[in-house]
Amino acid sequence: MSLKRRNSIACSLLLLAAVLWTLGYGMVQGTQGNGIAKTSFATAYTATEWTAIDTESSTPTTPAEVEAVRTNRGSKFLGVLLCFSAAAAAVTGVFVLRQTAPVLGPDGVSMLLAIGGTLYYFLGNMDYILWSSTLRVLTAYANIIISFAVLVSARELWGWARAKFRLPWCLVHRAAKRLPKPQLCLLVYVGWIILALSGLGCHLIWLARYGSLRAVSFWGFLAAAVFGFLCLWRYGTDLEHFKTQLDNFQQGRPITVGDGAFARTEAQLLEVQAQHEEAVRTAVTSERFKVELISNVSHDLRTPLTAILGYSELLQKENLSPEGREQLRRLHQKAGYMGDLVEALFELTKVSSGVLEAKKEKIDLIRLLEQTVGLFDDELKRAGLSVRRSYPADSVPIVTDGGRLHQVFANLLGNAIKYALAGTRIYLEVKETGECYLVRMVNTASYEMDFKPEEIMQRFARGDKARSTKGSGLGLAIAQTYSESVGGRFQVCVDGDQFSAIVELPKTERNL
Repeated sequence: MSLKRRNSIACSLLLLAAVLWTLGYGMVQGTQGNGIAKTSFATAYTATEWTAIDTESSTPTTPAEVEAVRTNRGSKFLGVLLCFSAAAAAVTGVFVLRQTAPVLGPDGVSMLLAIGGTLYYFLGNMDYILWSSTLRVLTAYANIIISFAVLVSARELWGWARAKFRLPWCLVHRAAKRLPKPQLCLLVYVGWIILALSGLGCHLIWLARYGSLRAVSFWGFLAAAVFGFLCLWRYGTDLEHFKTQLDNFQQGRPITVGDGAFARTEAQLLEVQAQHEEAVRTAVTSERFKVELISNVSHDLRTPLTAILGYSELLQKENLSPEGREQLRRLHQKAGYMGDLVEALFELTKVSSGVLEAKKEKIDLIRLLEQTVGLFDDELKRAGLSVRRSYPADSVPIVTDGGRLHQVFANLLGNAIKYALAGTRIYLEVKETGECYLVRMVNTASYEMDFKPEEIMQRFARGDKARSTKGSGLGLAIAQTYSESVGGRFQVCVDGDQFSAIVELPKTERNL
């Protein structure tokens, strides 16, 4: 049986039980109560006959009184049958067709009973002040509504007890959980607590002298307020759980989806984590494939290139015509260029894949820079370039891989010589910050730089898109890979015709 159908049948049985109980209880009580029986048949007997029926203390003297007493006794017997039928319907609706999912929840039940008891008090009070048959009928129907509310509440509480008193059954918790924004959730919690406390305050002021009604309304409002505070506390617990899952996501730990107010967001976070892990696995697989491909191709190319270079050197010893010697020189030059390219690509692949670990040692950064600039002194002069230096001290000791760092600065100077405008200056600056040293190299480009910084650092990407100048497009890729392999960072900036390459190196203390 579906949940909706079960609830519908149970509510129908409970409503029937409330009607039967109200009618049966009125018949059992006779005309002493404010039941429907007396109000409906008040014109059937005289006042004397009603007195005889109510008290049954005097012997009926007239046939009408005898008939009235007999009718009252039959009515009481029928009332007992109706009460038993109501009890059977109530047991079936509450315990047989028991609640399996919350509708009102314990806090909703508490608020319903509190508001119902208060309204019944005011209705009964008006009946006491303005006596009329209409108000008495309304009071009787109010009895049905209150009885139905009590039975529904009993069914709800029994289901909650079978669910081991779980707080997410609360109406205010479920209502706030469906709202998209946390601010609205807090408004729901605070509004519920204010409503319960307001009802509790009004009850203490106006209904303090009415015992049974005070018990129903007072404890109802009090329980609703307590549940509101508990749900607000649960909201804080859910928020803490969500923050923990965020930390787990950032640190790569498994994410646990709870059943609180942020369950939907945690489920989305879990899905993002799964997608991220899948993307990482795909990227690792792709990178491993590329590394293996480049390594295999580089290895296969090195053997024939070595042979070409060897044979070209042997042919240079032969007697060749001037034209043949020139062609042989070009062949040897191109083969040497290809050999350098394959070797650089092979080394880049090994470093990026982590096969070769950095060999860190204590070196002087300023001395390393000066040695690198000195190696390019002749090429700088031929290109008409000069280097302007700015160092924070004569010596800057760091712990790093000197060979890789030398290759980084050599690639940057090589790119500057190839692409800088002739007759300009290259600015080399070393700057100390709180956590690292920044090495910045700036030159003025001889062409329009219509590319983005992240594009130019890709492998085989060149700023000269016409590819009319020498270069493989690996210089900046190698600089980035080698900088990161020694624990640093590498970035480039483009500002008009100014091209800047920045190498961030950690200080000695962090390396040690």
